[in-house]
Amino acid sequence: MARIYKHPTHSKVELPDIDLCTLLFGNLAQDDTVLHVEAANPHNSLTKAKQREVVERIAHGLRTHYAVGSQGPDRDVVTVISHGQILVPSLLYGVIAAGGVYSAASPSSTVDELARQIRAGKSRLVVCGSEHAATAAQAAAKLGIPRTSVLVLDSTAGKWSLKSLAGDVDALSPPSQRLPWERITDPARLKNSLIVILWSSGTTGLPKGVMLSHRNLVAETVITSIQSREWAMNEFMTQGDAYVPPPAYRTLAHLPISHIAGLWGYLVGPQYSGGTVHWMRRYHWADLLRYARQFQITIFYTVPSIYLRISKSPDVTDHFAHLVGAATGAAPMDGTLQKSANARLGGSGGGGGKEQLLGQTWGLSETTGAITAQPRGDPDDTGSIGAVLPGVELRIVDDGFRDVEPGQEGELLVRSPLVMNGYFDNPEATRAAFHGDWFCTGDIGVLRDGKFYVVDRKKELLKYKGLQVAPAELEGILFEHPKVREAAVIGLPDPSAGDLPRAYIVPVDKSDISAQEIQDYVSERVAPYKQLRGGVAFVDEIPKNAVGKFLRKDLRERAKKELGITSKL
Repeated sequence: MARIYKHPTHSKVELPDIDLCTLLFGNLAQDDTVLHVEAANPHNSLTKAKQREVVERIAHGLRTHYAVGSQGPDRDVVTVISHGQILVPSLLYGVIAAGGVYSAASPSSTVDELARQIRAGKSRLVVCGSEHAATAAQAAAKLGIPRTSVLVLDSTAGKWSLKSLAGDVDALSPPSQRLPWERITDPARLKNSLIVILWSSGTTGLPKGVMLSHRNLVAETVITSIQSREWAMNEFMTQGDAYVPPPAYRTLAHLPISHIAGLWGYLVGPQYSGGTVHWMRRYHWADLLRYARQFQITIFYTVPSIYLRISKSPDVTDHFAHLVGAATGAAPMDGTLQKSANARLGGSGGGGGKEQLLGQTWGLSETTGAITAQPRGDPDDTGSIGAVLPGVELRIVDDGFRDVEPGQEGELLVRSPLVMNGYFDNPEATRAAFHGDWFCTGDIGVLRDGKFYVVDRKKELLKYKGLQVAPAELEGILFEHPKVREAAVIGLPDPSAGDLPRAYIVPVDKSDISAQEIQDYVSERVAPYKQLRGGVAFVDEIPKNAVGKFLRKDLRERAKKELGITSKL
């Protein structure tokens, strides 16, 4: 019998049969609530009422000039490449309102990468930010897409527009011309719809298009709100007999909007909560700190690599003093980093917030984001990914899909309305991703002392003489070294031993560290089979993708050149 883990009190959730736009604009926020603010120019902002108007104007422009949705929903794919700007959420909803499909491209895409994604998504319309106009134009030209079908989204104060590169179209229609979205209540349509395509990182091959429906995004929005709202009720509204309103929801958009963390975290989640998103154009460390303090950010989600910098940087003082909630995901974070980062947040960082803030979430693009989360008010600093969210079922299985016992490692499988409908135009990859009706995440996890932990990606685990070595474990140990700013571990092929762990280190000071010092440090803390037999190399930076995940394939290529390796790494 399968060993299935569920939320203890909300194993099933009644989801509303409603489309995403109707859900989000039906929130409790007043029409004059400011939802989006340009961090560099706070006077440039968007209220709920103004956003609804802009959404309907974009929908009208896309339908009128490009026939988006004219042949029915779920067909017309609009590829979007942009850094953060306040009109991006309106663009998302406008594409959906017109009946189109929003396909998010990484802002770091090259011309060839963008062209490949446009082709794979069967898109004939491209929207870009001003910084990506040249890239978008060249990618479109490669595919025979005319300049009139490449639109530039401009959120500059007083210049809001969605103009074609040819200069003949502004798809942001005048205020008098609007197209309201269709209210959808049919459960089958909601489940089988296609409104967003996110593209996997492609770390093990070409990126695959993750198909998300109204049902997926509505489910993620409703499910993730359950624990937060229960916590707020207990924390702020039951203090004696007096009503104590919760702190205002203020967050800082700095992660790429092409990733589920950015798309849901800035374009969807805050909208449902009636919170304010302060938009950075793109991530810069000094700007992140400045805006976090200036806008008194209360809710903060970022990746472990940024929390690592927060934990070690002398620049951080009271910048995060107003936080009442902080979370991380996208890559594993061990308990040591969790503790050291948390020490710089909220009240413990010199402000008036709570003492234990930082919790982990776990999820994928294929699960519409988080499927576990650390419950608010239930602090953890052991590196746990938190509890299974309401409406989610989880299993841990071996290579034969047999459920393992608590304490044993295995692949995490998920069943939930949060799981995608499959990969776009890729039935073979879709079949390979499922075992029956269970989605195979590719993450190795373990249940230990009643808590869930992610060990590493299945495809990134190393094998030394048949014994499993998790790069994330070694990286966690290396992060603790005071002379190490950042570290990533890969495996070198060895014909007799399998994989030899090799560390790439960004040192605090290159003149004050040695490879032998690092190897000795690790050997004192791990079993013999986990030692850095592949050596240590010092570098200026670790290559990462747009959301801070290490690009291990780039490090493997580097190792091949450094060591003259000709076999496949």
